[in-house]
Amino acid sequence: MNLWQLQVFQAIVQHGSLQVAANQLHRTAPALSMSLNKLEQDLGFQLFTRDGYRLQLTAQGRQFHHHSYELLLQYQRLESFTQQLREGAEHSFEIAFESACHPNLLSAALRHVQQAYPATDIVVTGESQLNTLKRVQHKQVLLGLTPWLAVFQQQADFDSVFVAEYQLTVVVARERVEHLAANGLTRAHLQHIPAVLPQHMDMGIEPEQIFRGIGSARIRVNDVNTMLSMVRTGVGWGIVPRQFVATDLKNGRLIEVNVASMISQVHAEVRLVKLAGSVLGPAAQALWDFYQQQQALK
Repeated sequence: MNLWQLQVFQAIVQHGSLQVAANQLHRTAPALSMSLNKLEQDLGFQLFTRDGYRLQLTAQGRQFHHHSYELLLQYQRLESFTQQLREGAEHSFEIAFESACHPNLLSAALRHVQQAYPATDIVVTGESQLNTLKRVQHKQVLLGLTPWLAVFQQQADFDSVFVAEYQLTVVVARERVEHLAANGLTRAHLQHIPAVLPQHMDMGIEPEQIFRGIGSARIRVNDVNTMLSMVRTGVGWGIVPRQFVATDLKNGRLIEVNVASMISQVHAEVRLVKLAGSVLGPAAQALWDFYQQQQALK
């Protein structure tokens, strides 16, 4: 039994398909099949049943998967830690920042890290439409600050730390609806106003499902700032982060919509995320620890 065989086994379990696992590992399916057969010979028991189109773990396979996964995770951490020892403290690190999060959520943490590690460059890359999580998942960036739902944990083995509550709300410009709803907005009123929605979203979320049944006109944008601009100028209504429009709601420029049979507010969280197997350098770890300490004080 060797590390490569365990990586092959883990990839097949993760994807449920020999061919998909082969594509992921940049090998052929027959090559992976040979590695799997050799692993089973070394172990002395079958890991998968082979009586259907999709490989299914045997009872022994499930137990072996649990322990082998932990071993691979430890290896990834050791590999990352070894690189740190070889290269020393990081010269720079990158954090992906989802534009739907308020910048204030990151600024204090950045100041803290800059003071502690003035020689480390911090690269902040703005993302939209949940691309932050996708970049962390694909190991393109170590850390990401992003809106978070529990269902995202199914996409990858993420570690995360709470940063803040996150609330979405349905809003429309007052100037757009004053002539429509003297006695309050209804679902029917929204059907006459275009919906401003994301062009697409990563992590398995489909914008059409959220806006389904509310009007026929769609205006698609690719970032939250454009969406806010469209909504504020009366182009259409939208579901936006409440923190971005608190002042507009207070001064009456925007109206918060709460109509029957429609979820007008969505509560989630903002979290700092990384892959469970990744080991952070000193400066990146300081950023992570900052949010953990903030949470401990609450």
